Amino acid sequence: MSTADRLHSRSSLIERIAGDRPALSKVFGRIADVLIDAPADFMGRSIQEIAASAGVSEPSVVRFCRHYDFDGVPDFRIALAMSMVAGNANPNHPFLEPTIADKAFVNRAMKMAVAREAVQLVESDRSLILDSGSTIQFFAQHLRSASGRTILTTGLNIVETLWGCRQHTVILPGGTVRFDARALTGRMVEQSLENMRFDTVYFGADSIDPEQGLSTFNEDEAHQNAAMANVSRRVVVLVDSTKFRAPSLHRFCGIERIDTIVTDRNIPTEIESSLRERGVKLLIADHTGEDSIK
Repeated sequence: MSTADRLHSRSSLIERIAGDRPALSKVFGRIADVLIDAPADFMGRSIQEIAASAGVSEPSVVRFCRHYDFDGVPDFRIALAMSMVAGNANPNHPFLEPTIADKAFVNRAMKMAVAREAVQLVESDRSLILDSGSTIQFFAQHLRSASGRTILTTGLNIVETLWGCRQHTVILPGGTVRFDARALTGRMVEQSLENMRFDTVYFGADSIDPEQGLSTFNEDEAHQNAAMANVSRRVVVLVDSTKFRAPSLHRFCGIERIDTIVTDRNIPTEIESSLRERGVKLLIADHTGEDSIK
């Protein structure tokens, strides 16, 4: 069962853990206490720091996450954030956003396949915008060997990926650093874009829905992503299929504005049909090695 499926089959993950607390083992109880008392710290700290805070071993933190049917800490934390967004969370807890490191770890094979399949779309681009998502970072790796283009990005992770690629002109606008996301955000980004025009913007997304469109965890990021779409002739979206079942977050782009979505073959059939009906092109990557276009 995927992270998204598990999310939809339960109430808020933090509420479930709080309810389980009396029956948990001593070690798991300590980890649960750290999570319940400071969920934002649990989201942002390393496994070593969580273990030290709870007074347990690092493997115990991993086993705690697996106790709740997750593969490990990264997908547990993403599900935790999503479950709180879904509307069942305790309002006393802050809004949470997964780190870029957690996002890059979860569904890695699917994201890499999507990024690889999307490279063919760049052929007609002379100028492009890349957002700061984990799938876009994998995509940027393929651009290291591409011919020279003008690339604007808010992602410090993207700049790092393209570092040394002198054939490209890489533009980094001003803005406030979001350390966990390794990205720039804020009004300065939007101001930088006002008088610019690009062939294509390549987005990732934390959630995508045929009715609601694209959305992301961070409200400021949503505003700047909307600005990116406004200055781009074409909008291309790179998402693994789990994003189609995620709860809607801060919306930044409607489906009618999207030219192409690149995803993997696990996209739900009903969503695939709905997107086709709306005129969206679908490029389907098979991470087992067989790619196709629909």
